[in-house]
Amino acid sequence: MPSNAHSVRQKLLAWYRKNARDLPWRHTRDPYKIWVSEIMLQQTQVQTVIPYYKRWLTRFPTLASLADAPLDEVMKYWAGLGYYRRVKMLHAAAKFVRQELAGKIPADPEGLLKIPGIGRYTAGAIASIAFQKPVPLVDGNVIRILTRLYAIKKDVGRTDTLKAIWDFAAGLVPDQHAGDFNQAMMELGAILCLPNNPACLVCPVSSECKARALGHPEKFPVKLQKEKLQKLNTAALILKNPRNEVLIGQQPHAARWGGLWMFPFGASLQEVAGRFKIQQLPDAHCLEIKHGFTKYSIRLSVFEARLPAKSAQKLALPGHRWTPISRLDQFAFPSPHKKIADYLAEKN
Repeated sequence: MPSNAHSVRQKLLAWYRKNARDLPWRHTRDPYKIWVSEIMLQQTQVQTVIPYYKRWLTRFPTLASLADAPLDEVMKYWAGLGYYRRVKMLHAAAKFVRQELAGKIPADPEGLLKIPGIGRYTAGAIASIAFQKPVPLVDGNVIRILTRLYAIKKDVGRTDTLKAIWDFAAGLVPDQHAGDFNQAMMELGAILCLPNNPACLVCPVSSECKARALGHPEKFPVKLQKEKLQKLNTAALILKNPRNEVLIGQQPHAARWGGLWMFPFGASLQEVAGRFKIQQLPDAHCLEIKHGFTKYSIRLSVFEARLPAKSAQKLALPGHRWTPISRLDQFAFPSPHKKIADYLAEKN
């Protein structure tokens, strides 16, 4: 246990109870609802998650309702949040809990870790917030706080460094109010202990912070290997028939965006046009969308082409359909292709 654990706990909890943001998942101790929020919040900003979280719980208020729902419908309620493997694992995990655990979410981390898709962080979040178990959780925010508090100068990409950080986190979690303390740590990292320009002057634990005493908190955490984003150029094609319908296709469930609907797309306009037997290529793109995926920075150039009736009728591909633009809102699209659908809706 860190020597200043008691002081850090007191200061951080007092600050949190006075300054915590009013977020919907902080009004419940339901482990299912906390689980949903934690999965949605992975690699996604809070303000983006809030409307999705509310809409999700309106349709899937219980674990049983999620387990009973078909995956296609579940994907529709997730569409736009990205990282779709999360929702597929969540859906599969709901079925696992119902079938293997009699529908009951375990209270202890050991039991939670047996559920597919739940790792050490999510297990710690559910156990501490829903069940008040005195267990730690470590995410990017917590890593930043602890490396600054204790001036940990080792590379956080190393396994032994991460183990030390988990040990520090475990030593700080109080026996009482563990959920509040863990949320306070995440809150501190989200609004004060920022990666750049941390608000040290108003931080409740600044007097405990060794990195601040050294005069350069921004140098923590130490990351010796910074992964560079690889830039990719891709293309999508809006294909229209004479009835002003557009062609969309559903991705196979094993694919990255499995189960979601997309406009014809590929590495280049020539590739897409060749696959769909488009003879005359558009001269210029009508829309450009920038998005990211893991280690890639992607530029999606969107082109538009119109097919004569005979050509459109011959274009019968498995998993594809011609759809009126007015009905595109009934389909689940990944975020970049949702922007294409929104563009068409606005234009028409």
